[in-house]
Amino acid sequence: MSDMQSLGEFLPVIMPSETQLRQDFAKDGLIGPDYQRYLIVASDGEMLGYIWAFKSVPYFDATEIGYQIFSGARRGKGYASEALRLLRDYLFEASQVNRLELRIAVDNAGSLKVAEKLGFTREGVCREAAYSKGRLHDMCIYSQLRREWQDNQES
Repeated sequence: MSDMQSLGEFLPVIMPSETQLRQDFAKDGLIGPDYQRYLIVASDGEMLGYIWAFKSVPYFDATEIGYQIFSGARRGKGYASEALRLLRDYLFEASQVNRLELRIAVDNAGSLKVAEKLGFTREGVCREAAYSKGRLHDMCIYSQLRREWQDNQES
């Protein structure tokens, strides 16, 4: 999480300290009422990345999801898709949230593919909404509603 190269081109440079992560984990296991963080781990135990969910805009019944695969060599292999599928299904099955959101840089072809593969709908573009590594990025907003997810479960 603190390796700047592993952040890729689009994630903001936010490096949590190991001490803070350990304190947060000891406090609540990195799962609270408005946020959740999970490791993405290979079958051999290698840490591949992580995925997180948090309360989106305060007045929306929505949860935003983000994810990161640490190694560039591991990207494009389906790990992010599988993690997002699992977390999406869990959130819709275990919580009352009606809407899941992804915010993805318009140039992030890999993440755009993940969103579309899992049936998220592109709603629009927020211009110059994110800053990362000296560059402003336009951000696509994708969403999936509970009823859309349910319709796909039944078919």
